Amino acid sequence: MAIAAVLSALAAVLINHYLFPYLSINNDEALYRLQAQTLAGGQLFPSAPTPAQSYAPWLAAVVDGHYVLKYTPVVAGLFALSLVLTGGTAAGLAFVVAAAVVATYHVGIELLGDRRAAAVAAWLLALSPLVILHSAMILSYLPVLVLYECVLVGLLRGLRTGRGAPLVAAGLALGLAMAVRPYDTALVLGPLALWAVHRGARGRRWWLLRWAGAGMIIPVAALLSYNAAATGSPFTLPFALLEPDDKLGFGDRRLFPTDPAHRFGPVEGLVSIGDHLWFLGIWACGGVFLAALSVAAVVRRRLSGPALAVGVGAVLLILGYIVFWGAWNAAELWGGIRYVGPFYLMPVLIPLVVFGARGLVDLAVARPWAGGLTGTACLGLSTVVLVFAVGANVSFTRRDRNLTNMIAAQPGRVLVIVSADPAFLMHPTSVVANSPAMDGRVLYAVSRGRADFTVLADHPDRSAYLLRLADGYNRTLESPTAARLERLRVVDGRSIGVDVRASVPAGARAARLEMIFDGRRASYSLDPARPVAATLTIGPDGVDVAGIGSDPTVSAVSGAGGPAAGVRPADAPATTDHSVILALFYTSTSGGGERFLDRQDLPVRVDAGAGVSVLVPDGQVGAVGSGLAPTIRLSAG
Repeated sequence: MAIAAVLSALAAVLINHYLFPYLSINNDEALYRLQAQTLAGGQLFPSAPTPAQSYAPWLAAVVDGHYVLKYTPVVAGLFALSLVLTGGTAAGLAFVVAAAVVATYHVGIELLGDRRAAAVAAWLLALSPLVILHSAMILSYLPVLVLYECVLVGLLRGLRTGRGAPLVAAGLALGLAMAVRPYDTALVLGPLALWAVHRGARGRRWWLLRWAGAGMIIPVAALLSYNAAATGSPFTLPFALLEPDDKLGFGDRRLFPTDPAHRFGPVEGLVSIGDHLWFLGIWACGGVFLAALSVAAVVRRRLSGPALAVGVGAVLLILGYIVFWGAWNAAELWGGIRYVGPFYLMPVLIPLVVFGARGLVDLAVARPWAGGLTGTACLGLSTVVLVFAVGANVSFTRRDRNLTNMIAAQPGRVLVIVSADPAFLMHPTSVVANSPAMDGRVLYAVSRGRADFTVLADHPDRSAYLLRLADGYNRTLESPTAARLERLRVVDGRSIGVDVRASVPAGARAARLEMIFDGRRASYSLDPARPVAATLTIGPDGVDVAGIGSDPTVSAVSGAGGPAAGVRPADAPATTDHSVILALFYTSTSGGGERFLDRQDLPVRVDAGAGVSVLVPDGQVGAVGSGLAPTIRLSAG
């Protein structure tokens, strides 16, 4: 067991350094890293400079001059401690996975009463590809698994020995776990808690509740205080502060306010949990074999009452995720569980490795050859999955390295405005991220129209660039990885001509250019066989379009007012953002509906002296990647 813990800790450090130097494709990692850096710097929330939305991190809400991140700071606090003590997060990662292996061993002792089977369970956890990869990732799933195991060990050991200290530790771990993942914790630990109160305590219920409750006081009080500071209410978590529709249950769901509504129903829930179980069957060490061994252990009545309660908790977690759209998003909309494993079902590993270890040891005792063959099959399956996972993540990392090197090659202090949809930093790649102090040689901001002029004015010592990423950049192995970096300059005048060049993929049967300006949407039909070559003449009174050759279809943008593109505004307020948004769509001859191809914002500011300023690209300085690239190109005429 000790060897497994040490090897796991070493693997976590090496994998983090070589496989995830730019973090993984799960962009929540960048959020946890930012939160840890903020805490290590002595602040509870990252500061939000003006304009706050231009520097908004992934899934962060702006509240009273600071950013409130989506998650409570329990897990980030662990990595903040690692940053303070060692200057990095590697020590924290090593500690978490070593603790997971050791805790699994002690869980095995408490549930099985067999040190040999407990040691096998610890090795099965350590050799699971899901644990190996997540041991090198700054996410909550493995730390929460450790907290669950601490609750199990403390509760069962306290009941067995009659001592209060283990129960206090169990209560502390339970409070921390509830602060991080309350829904999961209630499902996973609820059955064991009921068993402990009604059967395990045997007339000592108040004694149990008193000691466990004492351990929960500090984390519960801290959580309530944090909630009050983050959301204004001690009983409201920050999870849905940005978007109330990111919640449990069926219906329209979204991650952020501009996210299109995703219809989530029972069918989607069942499909997503089926995918997670399928992947767990290969991402656990010998997952399908462990499942068979676990069933054999249950059927042969080789498990105790508390062990069965833990198993019921795992089943409840699986059923509970049928009604949470996050699992569907990870499995179907994003698809990341193919590359970083079915992380939402991480707690199921606890009964899977413990029960599986019981069955494997029993099989090895009864039929040594069968036990050896099964153990070999478990290792073989894990090896195959790990080789695929490492290879896939090497590809993702290579793409982010190329992107980083392209940006780092620019001289001096650099400001990179990222054309991103949704408009957050740290997405779709953690490369585009700032430290809490925002004082790095490269500073990132999100393109947000007129606000871009303020960002440039606030950083006159930095050379400005526009970073354009392909739609779906690095989402999957098949996704495009193209990125383009262009210089930016401000062009002033009474009217400014901007050339627009674009093209659609070969074989398209229809194409359309959409332009949004002053609250109106103008849609131009294009000849898909000819490249787009148009000129926008931008003045204080509106935008004229030349070179497209078709009359636009004009409509109002919901929630906005103002004139149509190409139409003169009547007394538009001086505070109106006159920036232009260009979007290109095409329809393939292979079938299907219209597809989005590219979008680019053109920041426009109408000056008080009846002139205009336009922030326009001034030449490409770098390009990386492959696949369908951003096709719209703008330049001052």
